[in-house]
Amino acid sequence: MHICRYFHDDTELPGEIRTLLEDSLYRAFVGEPNSADVTRQSPVPEPIRATLNRLIRTVSFTPHTAGNERLSERLSHEAIHWVAEIWGKVETADPFEDEQAEIDDAARRSDPDETARAMARRRPELAGLAALVTGAPQIAGDAEHAAGRRVDREARHALATRRWRERMQSDLAHHQARVLGRSLGGFIRELEALVPRLAREQRLVRDVFGNEDALWDLSRHEWEELRLGGLEEAARMLEEHRELDRLAELLGRSRSVTEQRTVHRVERKVRLRPVGVGKSEITGVRAGDDLTSLLTSEIALLSHPQTEELFYAKLAHRELLVLDYNRQRIVEDVVVRRVASREEVPVDRGPAIVCVDTSGSMLGLPEKVAKAAVLALARRLAVDRRRLEVIAFSSQVRSFTLDHETGNLPDLAGFLAGGFHGGTDLGKALAAALETLEHESYRHADVLVISDFRVPKIADRFLSRITAQHRKGTLFHSLTVARLPVIDPLHMFDSSWLFSTESGRIAPESLRPIR
Repeated sequence: MHICRYFHDDTELPGEIRTLLEDSLYRAFVGEPNSADVTRQSPVPEPIRATLNRLIRTVSFTPHTAGNERLSERLSHEAIHWVAEIWGKVETADPFEDEQAEIDDAARRSDPDETARAMARRRPELAGLAALVTGAPQIAGDAEHAAGRRVDREARHALATRRWRERMQSDLAHHQARVLGRSLGGFIRELEALVPRLAREQRLVRDVFGNEDALWDLSRHEWEELRLGGLEEAARMLEEHRELDRLAELLGRSRSVTEQRTVHRVERKVRLRPVGVGKSEITGVRAGDDLTSLLTSEIALLSHPQTEELFYAKLAHRELLVLDYNRQRIVEDVVVRRVASREEVPVDRGPAIVCVDTSGSMLGLPEKVAKAAVLALARRLAVDRRRLEVIAFSSQVRSFTLDHETGNLPDLAGFLAGGFHGGTDLGKALAAALETLEHESYRHADVLVISDFRVPKIADRFLSRITAQHRKGTLFHSLTVARLPVIDPLHMFDSSWLFSTESGRIAPESLRPIR
């Protein structure tokens, strides 16, 4: 059975029913054989089953979902969430609630005549049944036929309440199906518009990141309005400028990082020692005086007086032929102990922090280069399952985090689709980056600043904090998008690259591995 990975926050449907419905819809959307009908298992309310079957028969987007497990999973989840929401409203606004209470009250009174009259008032179409119940013949006699009269009253009462309840439940199911049906058309139109776009987004994300799950949010059930035009444009920019991918690879794999850690090893020592085992395996014949191991030829010497003296002489000199045994075996004594030591060990590379200048001076080619570089980093780090912190700065600073666990494709798509404007305040971006580096989860991070560096002089108040991060192994890099390279009088950056706006490229010789 298919198990949905999305978060369920609806409580209108019991978990068992929701699981059955979602499994059936998933199989129908993905195109499994013999899955054209939603499950007929008894726990599923008939109006819901009929509505979802109508959905499956009506929609035209199944070519997009056939064989597409991820999209089918998302659609089945959304459909069940939708039907649960409508079902909750139907149950809350139940027009038959008063009639249900009247039927329950009549069932408790056990009076067939009164029940028949109430049924006829509430449902005139059952007047014939009410007359039949009240006009039933009475059993003659009093004392001797009391039990028969009681059985007759109970039978007439049970018939009236059962037929009344059946008619009410039939009308209730019809009402529920009508409410669901009225809402279904709008939901289908929404899906018909969204599914082709979602399939296209899925293909785009897979093409860009190499994995359709990368940065794709699994936790929400809402349909996000992603602006993927910026993602497509940045992807095209990367195709034209492969050196940006190379730059992202250098940052992602700049050097081997080690740190001193306590390493625990299991030490195993083996000592061999002999253990006596008595007489076990016969290994040969030897000269000796062991009377219990004599050969039969030696025992035969005792059978004649002339050879008996020879036997005792050999015994005295321990020269009798006796069987030789293996009287011991070698055993291993194994001693295992846990030994701790402090060693320099390689560690996984940490996340990256990219500070992107989004001021008005970056409009044009610098903006395209900056966005493509951010996408290249996002793609590289998504493959390595590393976190990327994006700090966009102009007059103000805003940031968002990309990681494989929580995704955040909407934020990335919004950044790539957004415009660059305002002034430039690199100081705020550096302050935000240094604050981020203080978190334990950002150890061994690389920091990249992308800008045209048309900024006021960088205050040296950051120098001591940057030096402290250098001692921890943090690397600071810059990518200048301008005619000339950045001037770094504070020697803040470990590596600096120039994307020349004149040549439209990064010099290949500068893209060498970072030591």
